[in-house]
Amino acid sequence: MKSNIYIQLTFAFVLFLFSGQVMGQYASIQNRFEVDYIKGCAGWQVNVTINDPGGVFDNPRFWYTGFDSNQTPTTNLNHIFPDAGEFYIAMLVNNTDGEFENNQLDSILVEVIEPADPQFIIRNCDAHQVKVQITDDFYDRYQVNFTTTDFEIVDPLDTTSAYNYGIQGDYRIEVQGLFDNAAPNCTVINEGFTSIEEIIDPTLTSIETISNDPATGQLQMAHTLGEHTIYQLMESIEGSENFDSLQEVSGAETLINNQNTVRSFNCYQIETYDACNEVIIPSNILCSVNFHLETSEDGNLMVWDTDETQATSYNLIRNDGLLTEITDPTIKQFNDTSVICQEEYVYNVQALFSSGSSLAKDTAIIASRSGELPPITEYPSSTFNLDNEVVLNWNTPDAEQIPFRRYIVQKRTNNRSWRFVAIADDTTYIDTDPDFFGLQSYRITYDDQCGNEATPSPITQPILASQVGSRGKIVTYSWNKYETWINGIRNYTIERLDSAGNIIEEFPVLSGRNKDVEFGANDLDAKYIRVRAESLDETPLFTYSNVIESRLKTTMFLPNAFTPDDDGLNDYFIAEGPSVFNFRMEIYNRWGIRIFETSDLVNGWDGKLNGEEAPEGTYIYKIFFEDGIGKDYEQMGSFILLRQ
Repeated sequence: MKSNIYIQLTFAFVLFLFSGQVMGQYASIQNRFEVDYIKGCAGWQVNVTINDPGGVFDNPRFWYTGFDSNQTPTTNLNHIFPDAGEFYIAMLVNNTDGEFENNQLDSILVEVIEPADPQFIIRNCDAHQVKVQITDDFYDRYQVNFTTTDFEIVDPLDTTSAYNYGIQGDYRIEVQGLFDNAAPNCTVINEGFTSIEEIIDPTLTSIETISNDPATGQLQMAHTLGEHTIYQLMESIEGSENFDSLQEVSGAETLINNQNTVRSFNCYQIETYDACNEVIIPSNILCSVNFHLETSEDGNLMVWDTDETQATSYNLIRNDGLLTEITDPTIKQFNDTSVICQEEYVYNVQALFSSGSSLAKDTAIIASRSGELPPITEYPSSTFNLDNEVVLNWNTPDAEQIPFRRYIVQKRTNNRSWRFVAIADDTTYIDTDPDFFGLQSYRITYDDQCGNEATPSPITQPILASQVGSRGKIVTYSWNKYETWINGIRNYTIERLDSAGNIIEEFPVLSGRNKDVEFGANDLDAKYIRVRAESLDETPLFTYSNVIESRLKTTMFLPNAFTPDDDGLNDYFIAEGPSVFNFRMEIYNRWGIRIFETSDLVNGWDGKLNGEEAPEGTYIYKIFFEDGIGKDYEQMGSFILLRQ
């Protein structure tokens, strides 16, 4: 009996492969029973109907997971399948006669499927309309229930028609996956939403780099979005042409993780889909700013990159303040020379777009070079001391934050090249070796700890006095203009000093920079002379020239002709001048023969030779004498003897 049942079951399987549905329900191979569905999801309860209108079946009983003589069959006409798989439902009767001989078993194959959650998107439209987009193809069809009474059957990956809820409100939509020829017992997903009056166009307002890293960099994005609408953030790597979906966004801000914020910039756009009109609504485009700093020869170099086709201008920020604005978006570097060595600066770049802005991450740098150091803008002062050394003084520059190192004194003579003179730690320097063979010019600069050197100060030229001529006791002095004082010169004065530097006599200068000074005929003392300049300031400033010693050359005056005719006028050839000592005069004729000699300073030569009148003509004289301090002098010249 058992072997016959196996034969009958095999025969029944073969017949099932060629049989079809013959009734409203699904019939077994021999049509002895029917099931309501031949497919369902796990947890499906199958219901069996026995087709025995004549009541001939003897004790029909069932196996729901395939015939197994070792298992006890059941007479229940329903069964729940908890697990997925393919199963044969088998029915056995005890009849053995007629058609039942060796044919007591009948069956049908059913399929149980592990259910999956239907995947779908509820898309709000204007005027409280909605569409449901199915986003998977696991099931053969999907039933979308808008209300308890209104539904629509749609295919996989398809979208429903627009459904109008009419008024603002909170609603729920159910979606259930359906298989063909299957029980409707698969998963039902219920999702709530709020209808909207209008889709709000997305707007990106700003992007800010939060952290820099080639793999885990972060960007903070601010945007304006509507409520109850799906918005998708799109990303384009190093440009604004090819956008790919990155993530769904909502609210006012979005943190974007895992970005390469070190070596590249990215552009972003937000999109929403108006399903009812089947159009994509994009936002404006904003791009991140890739930014780095480096030191340059004269400052801090800012270099950045972003999409110049989208940006309109850049704001360069230093220490939280606007450094400058660059209006040409193709320019993407800037050298900040207004920096101070060893100072820390924090920079940033803000890219401005037609709508919105993008900010890089604050980046700090310690300047290793300074830009243009504040110069010493005021004129240094210069003056000679009594030792004929040039004393320079100057004001400190406006450089409180600069890591000052030292002052540098430079000098030139006349218009030659500037040369280094000395290093100074304070604002005074004394040049102990000035050059008196030309006009001296000085200027001051300074440097910082990084080796940056400031623009030199204006130049100062001390007064250099010189004796340019003398005629007897009249001495001519000259000097250069002192041009250091802004308010100008009130006057110059020539001072005569004693050997200790005390003023013993002054000679006012009414105009110009030349002065004739006449000394007394018997003034044989040393003459120490310097020029004093006085400024026009309310509290006058003074500067002094070098001290020069004027030792006058003692010169006797002799006529170039005389007439020894006893008329009482010009009858004697006499040397006149200051008091001299050891005087001697010699007269020579045109052939160089000495014809007369005398030490009589008062009477001189009367024009006679051995009591006879000397002939008219040209004669030569030589005189010898000493001045009051014993200095020897010799003068020589010619004169004419004339007779009436």
